[in-house]
Amino acid sequence: MNIENYFNDYKKYLLIYIIFVIVFVFAMYNEKLFADYQYKVIFLSIVTIIGLTCIYYSYENKMELHKIGLILIIIFGLMLVFLAPPMSFPDEATHFTRAELMSEGNLYPNMTEKGVYVNDYYFNMNQAQNGATILSNNFDNPITNHKGYWEYTTDSPFYSYILSSLGILLAKLLNLTEIWALYFARIANLLLYGIVAFFMIRTIPKFKLPLLIIATMPLCLSQASSPSYDAFILTFTLIFITYFIKMYCGEITKKNLAIFFTSILLISLIKPPYIILAFLTLILPFEESKNKRYSLIIAILLLILTMISVSSIFASFMYAAPVSTVSRAGQLQFIISQPQILIDLAKNIIVSIPDLLIMKSNYFHYADFEGYKLFNILYILSFLVFSLFYKLDVDLEKNKRIILSIIFLIIYIGIYGILYLQWTPVGSNVILGVQTRYFLPIIFMIPLIINLKNKKIENKDMYVLTFIIIFLTGLMMLPITHYY
Repeated sequence: MNIENYFNDYKKYLLIYIIFVIVFVFAMYNEKLFADYQYKVIFLSIVTIIGLTCIYYSYENKMELHKIGLILIIIFGLMLVFLAPPMSFPDEATHFTRAELMSEGNLYPNMTEKGVYVNDYYFNMNQAQNGATILSNNFDNPITNHKGYWEYTTDSPFYSYILSSLGILLAKLLNLTEIWALYFARIANLLLYGIVAFFMIRTIPKFKLPLLIIATMPLCLSQASSPSYDAFILTFTLIFITYFIKMYCGEITKKNLAIFFTSILLISLIKPPYIILAFLTLILPFEESKNKRYSLIIAILLLILTMISVSSIFASFMYAAPVSTVSRAGQLQFIISQPQILIDLAKNIIVSIPDLLIMKSNYFHYADFEGYKLFNILYILSFLVFSLFYKLDVDLEKNKRIILSIIFLIIYIGIYGILYLQWTPVGSNVILGVQTRYFLPIIFMIPLIINLKNKKIENKDMYVLTFIIIFLTGLMMLPITHYY
C-alpha cells in the first residue's frame, strides 16, 4: 500500500479527532486562556500530537485491544499525573493523608479532636483552589518528619492504600521532595490499574471493547491516577467484570468463582453497596441447580459478612463526615418518626439525575473547577449511543436483563441511602455528597441492559477507539485550559 492510500484509510479518524479538539478548545475558552498562552500552547500541542499518534497506533493494532488499552491508560494517565494540580482530585489530600500514615507503618488512623497527627510536609500543597500548579508554585520542600494535624482522613480497609503508600515510601527512600511523594503515590495506583486493564481485556472472552471503554472512561482514569482508594475499587472492578463475563460464557469454575467473589468482597468492604454485585451469579448458566444454590448462599454470606465488618449496614462507606449535625442513629430515628420524608427523598433521587450526570461528572471540582457541560454531555451521549446501538457479542435474554436492572437499581439507591445516613444532616429532605464516581463499578451493566437487538452498528471499532482518544484528550485539556 502506498503512502497516499494508506493515509486515506485512516485520515477520516484524524479529521474527526482534529475537529473535536478545536471544538473543545473553543468550548473551554476562558478569560485566562490567552493570558498565559505560552504554556497552554505547548501543552495543548503536545497532547494533540500524542492523541494523533495514539489514533495511528490504534489503527495499526485495532485487533489487539488489550495493548491499546494499556498504551492509552499509561500515556494519558501519566500526563494527568503531572498536569493535574496537587490535591486537585476529589478528596486527594484526605486520601494522601491516609497513604502517608501507612508509609509510616500506621495501618489505621488515630483520630483526635484536633484531627489526624501526621507528617505535615505536604500541607502546603493543598492550594489547588488558588490555582496552584507544578509550574506556578514551589513544591520542592524536603520530606520531613515534622508533625501536624490534618482535619480528617478515611477509615477504609488498609489494603486500598498499599500501592499509594508504597509510592510515598519510595519517594522517601530516594530522598526526593514533597511533590514527588504525591507523583509516586499517583503513579503507583495508575501502573497497577493499567497492568490489570491489560490482562483483563486480554483475558475476557467477549465484551472486550466495552471493557476497554469502561477502563478508559475519563472519570475512571482520573481516579486511577490519584492516591484515592477509588483506584483500588476500579482496578478490582475490571477483575470482577472479566470473571463475570468468563463465567457467563460457560467458564464456571471454582477458581473463577473465587476470584469473582473475592474481588467484589474487597471493594465492598470499602463501599458496602457493591456487595449486591455478588448476586450477578443469578444469571450465570450453571449446569446444575445445586451449584447455583451454593453460589447464592455464598453471595448471602458475603452480604452478611460485609454488614458485620462495617459494624452497621453502611457504616464505613466514607470517612466520618466533619459535620456535627450528621448522625446515622439520629437520621434513622427521624425516618421512623417522619416516614413521609421517603417520598421527598425519592423525588430528590430522580430530580438529581441531570445534575449527577452533567455537573457532578467532573474531575477537579475540589479545586473549585466544575469542568465543562459540553464535554460531559458529549461523553454521556457517546456512551449511550454505544450502549444502545453497537452490536455487542454478549446478548442477554429479557429475564436476565431484568435481574441486572434490579441489581443496578438496588446499588444505585443504596448509595444514595448511605449518603443520607452518613453525610446528610438529620432531617434534610435532600441527599448530600452524591458524586458520579460512586457509580462507576456498575456502569458496565448499562450496555448489557439497554443494548438493542435490532438495527445495531457493527464493525466500527476504529470509530469507537477514535472517540475514546478524543475524550481522553479532552480530559487532558481540562486542567491545561483552566490552570495553566
